[in-house]
Amino acid sequence: MIIRLVQDIRKALENELYFVALSSALTLPDICGKAAYPTERSSRKRYILWYDEEIGKYEKNPEDKDDMPYLSGEVIYSLRCSLLHEGNPNMKNDSLRTNQPIDHFSLVIEKAKPFDIYSDSSSITRFGNEQKREYRMNIRRICMILCAVAEAYYKENGDKFHFNYEIIDWDEVTSHLPPIDMEKVFAELAKRDNEFYQGRKMGENE
Repeated sequence: MIIRLVQDIRKALENELYFVALSSALTLPDICGKAAYPTERSSRKRYILWYDEEIGKYEKNPEDKDDMPYLSGEVIYSLRCSLLHEGNPNMKNDSLRTNQPIDHFSLVIEKAKPFDIYSDSSSITRFGNEQKREYRMNIRRICMILCAVAEAYYKENGDKFHFNYEIIDWDEVTSHLPPIDMEKVFAELAKRDNEFYQGRKMGENE
């Protein structure tokens, strides 16, 4: 599932289907979190634990002294919930820690670059005793990170992914079968229908 989903996300990015890619990419920590913490009942906790351990701790600048906004597990989970359940990328501060709100959240859509280098930005603007915390997230960047990390995690921990489902690629399963000549099939059906009605007509005439 992980490998196929990652492939689909990358294809979506190639075709500039940004929100299709983002919505799908935000489910990857759900899947990996379930595999990593199978006994944890809270999906929110599983999601944040896995993301922070595999990605979030690297998103925060270790030299940061101002507590700048960054893509923590709480931020990504909030985005995931808003996008998947409400259909918009609204950043809900009530689901974030009180000392790390994001007052203005922006999503950046950007075409593919030759070297696949994309960036986010964060800022804190102060007005007297008040401050405005902002974060700008590049959709292509976060999708690429989530895909790369989830794919690597799956390859290293495949034995943890024991879920009760199967994905069947019907085209692959039936690829060895001879092609069906649909024109011939419909012609045969039409012939049988004609013979049937002709038979009924003859019976009525008798």
